Amino acid sequence: MMKARYLTFFSYIGTKFSTDGGVHALNSSAHFDLDRKGDNIYDPHYITYEMNKFFFHNELSIYVRKCLRVNDNFSARFNAVSRTYLYRLAVLKPEVEEEEKGVIASFIPIEEWKRCHFIRKKEFDVERFKKGAEHLVGYHDFATFKKFDKLLQHKHNRREIKSIVVKPGQPCTTSYTNSAVDNCFNYWDIEIKGRSFVHNQIRRMVGTLISIAIGKLEPDDIKVMLQVPSKHSWHTFIQNGPPDGLYLCNVEYNPEDLIYDPERSIANSIVNNEELDCE
Repeated sequence: MMKARYLTFFSYIGTKFSTDGGVHALNSSAHFDLDRKGDNIYDPHYITYEMNKFFFHNELSIYVRKCLRVNDNFSARFNAVSRTYLYRLAVLKPEVEEEEKGVIASFIPIEEWKRCHFIRKKEFDVERFKKGAEHLVGYHDFATFKKFDKLLQHKHNRREIKSIVVKPGQPCTTSYTNSAVDNCFNYWDIEIKGRSFVHNQIRRMVGTLISIAIGKLEPDDIKVMLQVPSKHSWHTFIQNGPPDGLYLCNVEYNPEDLIYDPERSIANSIVNNEELDCE
């Protein structure tokens, strides 16, 4: 009997494979062990083919991009050195005229259904949004931005946000939609990079930044939310960003950790397991 550990990179749309149902992944990862009778292990290309065939036949929106053999002590979760998330936000343009009792859904392209967070905020100021985001970068206690759970209330909530980049985005639509209707939204891509995150952290951060962009909060209010990390520092009028707009873009590893070498020991990049929660 031969046993081997494999690392797989895969994509999915709106499934419940993440810790937050409805979130998407462009390049997520997982490891697993496979036993095989005889003297040979399974070929990674064969595993990739068989997994994709299974998902296709069962109409599951999952696609395996790559499979690698790794050392037996490798952990897809513990050995990750950073994770990059994208939050897609679309703001209805101020000049768009709405009918009385009109709903924003009538302007949303059908191709974007549950793929992006659409909002109608004519007073939205992206520069205020960016100013608030600057305060979130760095090593902080993010207890205020965590979904409160009594069973986990004593868990370590310190995390490092390596970067937050806010830049213009674009709609994911067909040429027919682009030619048939005017683009009624300003699209924004919010890229957030860090090693790990507390539960719901990104969605709560985005909701807070939207409140800043529309004037309900000041950018400096985030300083207080970080300096006094508590559920009592959370403003109840803030609406969390829905999972529709959140994408896990990439999970990064040290390149040498992805090379199978039974003679080399792989050290976990995160010593304290309490820092391993992901969005």
